[in-house]
Formats: sequence, structure tokens, C-alpha cells
Amino acid sequence: MQVNAKLSGARISAQKCRLVADQIRGKSVESAIDILA
Repeated sequence: MQVNAKLSGARISAQKCRLVADQIRGKSVESAIDILA
């Protein structure tokens, strides 16, 4: 399953967002939530 997310209005650089996205890409939902929490 492919999911797309769009974040607008957040005051964070694209590079920082990409670092987080790269860490959770391909992981299960539970694993991704654990990483983000």
C-alpha cells in the first residue's frame, strides 16, 4: 500500500522533514509511530 502525506504551514525545513521521512519509510505503522513518539 502506498501512502502520501502533505504537510503545509509547518515551520520546519525540507531537509529536516526528509530525514524523518527517510527513517520511517518502509516500516510498519506501529514501528513508525514508535519512532516518531
